[in-house]
Amino acid sequence: MISPALDREIAGLGPLYNRNSCIACHAKNGRGFAPDSPEESMRSMLVRLSIPGKTITGAPLPLPWYGDQLQEFGAPGVNAEGRAHLHYEETYVLLNGGEIVSLRKPRISFSNLAYGPMPDNLQTSARIAPAIYGMGLLAAIPDSTLLALAAQPKPGTIKGKVNWVWSAEQQKTVIGRFGWKANVATLREQTASALAGDMGLSSHLFRHGNCAEEQIACQQAPVSGMPEISAAQLEQMEFHQLALAAPAPRQQQQASIQHGALLFRQAQCAACHQPEIKTAAFPRLTALGEQLIAPYTDLLLHDMGPALADQRPDFAASGSEWRTPPLWGIGLAKQVEPHVGFLHDGRARTILEAILWHGGEAEESRNIVQQMSPQERQQLLDFIESL
Repeated sequence: MISPALDREIAGLGPLYNRNSCIACHAKNGRGFAPDSPEESMRSMLVRLSIPGKTITGAPLPLPWYGDQLQEFGAPGVNAEGRAHLHYEETYVLLNGGEIVSLRKPRISFSNLAYGPMPDNLQTSARIAPAIYGMGLLAAIPDSTLLALAAQPKPGTIKGKVNWVWSAEQQKTVIGRFGWKANVATLREQTASALAGDMGLSSHLFRHGNCAEEQIACQQAPVSGMPEISAAQLEQMEFHQLALAAPAPRQQQQASIQHGALLFRQAQCAACHQPEIKTAAFPRLTALGEQLIAPYTDLLLHDMGPALADQRPDFAASGSEWRTPPLWGIGLAKQVEPHVGFLHDGRARTILEAILWHGGEAEESRNIVQQMSPQERQQLLDFIESL
């Protein structure tokens, strides 16, 4: 029998978890970063796991003995699943003007696996925590706008599509807009899935935490309630994120910044990183409705080519398709967290590195930036950092 003292120690976290609070990954509401070496732990990122196939809802198929996410910590009496390590291979890109930029490509390995070896057909995806400001305005963009953005003509090889995902809250397939692959429909579901996946806490949307099918000790561990997060608590956490404002752009009247904005459009960056979108009426927080916003995203999936592919499909997203991340506030990212990373797995240490990883639909844009003069390229980067 579990003692009352131990029960209190376990309650509110686990039985398996990655971090012990939301802020541990989303420090100051900002984004996370990748470790610089295999020895460094993943402090603000996680590794998704799956095997080929789909669940009945169309989601990636989890491992029966590890689930859909590696858990590095366990409550007393429950073995942590193991450790993930990132190894990097350096490549180099020569820019017009002679600058050489180093790019690092990550590879994942595992150690201390408590529930058996990983299968040969394992699919993985390392993902840093995204910034959580401006989420309410993204939620207020109507589905009709996303469908119109997907349908409108685009330059070059750029396409873009919505991700159709299963909504646990609505019990039907809807348009996804949150997550690195737009694989979550609503902010409430995103919050509830993070509570379950990252901290092992159940809610009315995800009642079974993160115990994998064959993890008996995890399933039998004591819990502080069923569910552990009440509907009211989940609603409060959602409202907090809905109300977090995105940082305002800066230095927009400077001539060099304005020229950088022109270069941004000429390089076709604005085809995906949409500068202007209109929100619709939003009863949950009426102040967010009917606004013209500048998120610099279309919330659509784009094929970014083999270099960025994780080969892990997610609902309608292929292994090489990713949602366009918002750019607002990106110039302040390193002030919030000096070690911050860019792209889904934090491999890019700078905004320029992130651009140079663009391939697939964005390959032409990357080539344009690569061929810019050093002065123009700096003006482009200055503009992006002003957002």
